[in-house]
Amino acid sequence: MTITPGPTIDTDLTHTRDLLFAYYNATAEEVGHAGWASPDLLPEWCRTDHDDPADYYAHPGAYFTAHLAGRPVGGVGVHLLDPGTAEVKRLYVLPHARGHGTARALMTRLHAHARAVGADRCVLDCLPQRTGAIALYEALGYRPIPPYREYTAHAPLSCFELRLDARG
Repeated sequence: MTITPGPTIDTDLTHTRDLLFAYYNATAEEVGHAGWASPDLLPEWCRTDHDDPADYYAHPGAYFTAHLAGRPVGGVGVHLLDPGTAEVKRLYVLPHARGHGTARALMTRLHAHARAVGADRCVLDCLPQRTGAIALYEALGYRPIPPYREYTAHAPLSCFELRLDARG
């Protein structure tokens, strides 16, 4: 029997742009659009965090990268919308690395960070067709909420909230 060790999580931004590019291409595919062959071809709305993740996810925000067997396989970002509200951004795990608890480990680390910087809730939006991600969010205690900001997205989004004080 082989036991695969769980993911390790760090805040090294070396692989962030690659993970965000993979996230954007997966998102495009899920809404029926062609992806992009190169990061240089990303539309403006993708560039807010892709082009300068160090600035977009600067403290009190963060971007967490998960590694399995020493290789980056997923990531998630967080930034504060206000002093008490942390927004979860771009949770993504490469397809070949799913099923190892990576997304859950990333979210657990994000929640600890959000608490440490004073947030008492996390919010996120998600494509409704991401049923696996939604199931994870619900298992973590997230509950559906009305939109928490004005959306200009090209696809409908579902919004969720987790009260951090309720999860210990």
